[in-house]
Amino acid sequence: MIYLFAILIVIIAYLYGCFSTARIVTKSFRSLNVYKIGTGLADTENIYTNISKPLGTLVGAIDVAKAYLFLLVVEFLLRFIDIKIINYPSFTVLYSDNLMLIYGISMLIGHCLPFTHRFRGGRGIFTYMGILAYFAFLPTIISAFIAWIIVLRFKQIRFAQYLIVILPVILYIIFYTLFHYHKYSPPYFITLLLGNAIMMGILNIIVSKKLGEF
Repeated sequence: MIYLFAILIVIIAYLYGCFSTARIVTKSFRSLNVYKIGTGLADTENIYTNISKPLGTLVGAIDVAKAYLFLLVVEFLLRFIDIKIINYPSFTVLYSDNLMLIYGISMLIGHCLPFTHRFRGGRGIFTYMGILAYFAFLPTIISAFIAWIIVLRFKQIRFAQYLIVILPVILYIIFYTLFHYHKYSPPYFITLLLGNAIMMGILNIIVSKKLGEF
């Protein structure tokens, strides 16, 4: 029963990820179809590069907040149901870090490969950042700051994207090892975190192939 509940949340997370911030913002502010602009991707990079830097920044910020707040709300609701309604010991597994990360991965897949738009989404960089911020806020903030400097100073958007995928995980492992950051992480959580980064890379390869980049 517990795992059926978990599967339901995974499905909800995917559907939530299909909700395209980029499409809604470009349609609302510029009456444009983001799928017909630039790379044709519904993501921050396309809007920032080919439509408007402020709009691109807005979409990125919303995507981070959307992912971060989704996980916070899911955890809050599950804790509330567990404590106030069910009070069943095994229910706590539903909001363990391991399963919360799986919900985040499902949301990320929904963002990159939304069935609502023929599996044509965005690269998911900022959604990924929102997910990581939920688990490792400080490493994610540091990584985002470094990536932003690279974009502003060297105009290397793609390199900054690659950096934001792996650097927060590396910093998390360093902080965890040296300073016992988030020391109550469950078994296999770091492995799952690395798996999340690998999944992010795979999704970007799929998106790049759709664009014919290689």
